[in-house]
Amino acid sequence: MLYHLLDAAKMSFAIDHAKELNPVHNSLYRGQSQELLASIAPYLFQYELGDEFDRWLRENYGESWGVGIIADVPMDILHKHFRKFLLVKAEDGRELYFRFYDPRVLRVFLPTCDAVQLQEFFGPVRSFFMEDENPEFWLHFWLDREQLMSKRVSRDYIEQELAEGLT
Repeated sequence: MLYHLLDAAKMSFAIDHAKELNPVHNSLYRGQSQELLASIAPYLFQYELGDEFDRWLRENYGESWGVGIIADVPMDILHKHFRKFLLVKAEDGRELYFRFYDPRVLRVFLPTCDAVQLQEFFGPVRSFFMEDENPEFWLHFWLDREQLMSKRVSRDYIEQELAEGLT
């Protein structure tokens, strides 16, 4: 299945359009945070390759709006998995928001992880895909056994890469 984590804080009013295009979404925030922070929350969307939402995402590529995910689990399981990473403890004990759903963060974070951290972070995820620093390319990350693998893919070939990742 194909998912995308979108960052409402980065998207401004475009998140409303995303929600209109795709009603299959859920905020990662819960309770009072969900109510108070809806305009800056991360949202998990499920969609199909080539559908209207997918085409819209690719048309708006290069804005650092979020991170794509391929996973073989229902949305509720993936949602629960990602909620575990919203807050992290700093060395001084403070809790900080971890913006892993920002491609500028995730593409730097993943290569710094050891095998145990990668297993924990990937959990049920088969692969992540996100924009590269150069907007002509996407990055595709996956685990092979316990080793992080990555591939840089031209924008022109991302649909083919995703289709291969889904099989």
